[in-house]
Amino acid sequence: MLDVHLGRLARYLRLLGFDALYETDYEDEQIAIISRDESRIALTRDKGLLKRGAVTRGYWLRKTKPREQLEEVVRVLDLKGKFAPFTRCMECNGALEVVAREVVAERVPPKVRALYEEFGRCTGCDKVYWAGSHYDRMRELIATL
Repeated sequence: MLDVHLGRLARYLRLLGFDALYETDYEDEQIAIISRDESRIALTRDKGLLKRGAVTRGYWLRKTKPREQLEEVVRVLDLKGKFAPFTRCMECNGALEVVAREVVAERVPPKVRALYEEFGRCTGCDKVYWAGSHYDRMRELIATL
């Protein structure tokens, strides 16, 4: 469970396959209650959030840059070796399913449709993914962790 200031970190954690709950409109009290009720670790840069009684598990991030925060979280929570990359939607946290080109053909640009056979689709928001030029950069990020 990430607070409002950690949107990029939430996307990075989702890229690695972790269930990272993040919404821009959650107030601190909501974050505390949800993290308690769903047994989630509250990640924050706000020490005040961690002082709330409802927070039973939380971590205050020392780093301010998202890539460094990701490295910090992976180290502190001992997540290395637990990655399941490209299995969650980076936008909504939904699970990704592999779909054939024909299933999403009308939803992707013609050039993409011609170049790629396999696509991923979010079971939550229905966003379509494919291994485009950004894919290699994401794989490099994962390899550095």
